[in-house]
Amino acid sequence: MSGASLFMVSVMVPAMDAAIAHYVGDWGFVVAQDSVHDSGHRWVEVAPDGGARLRLVEARTDAERAVIGQQVADRVAFFIRVANFDSAIARWHSNGIEIAEPPRSETYGRVAVLRDKFGNLWDAFDAEPVGQS
Repeated sequence: MSGASLFMVSVMVPAMDAAIAHYVGDWGFVVAQDSVHDSGHRWVEVAPDGGARLRLVEARTDAERAVIGQQVADRVAFFIRVANFDSAIARWHSNGIEIAEPPRSETYGRVAVLRDKFGNLWDAFDAEPVGQS
């Protein structure tokens, strides 16, 4: 065992402040870091209640803008486990987050596929799948 753990992933966004508003206001994440480095580069990290952080990267070139929402093609890019699954899905839906695939039961628990406002797909899982508590 290497003792390593994944603590952050980057996501390309069209505008930093819009991304912060979306992930904090709509998803309920918190800003873990918002600073400007000596180079003038703004470093913003948002996070759910526990787990890995999202490092928001503002697209600056046409090539970067082209991958917004398509960083893993049309596949699910992010996976999030939530407590109170039904209320979390309902809250996100009421906040304007698209339910790309409604909740369903699988052998590993309940899951729904969500799409953030930038086009990224997320699998949301029940924190306590049936039969595994």
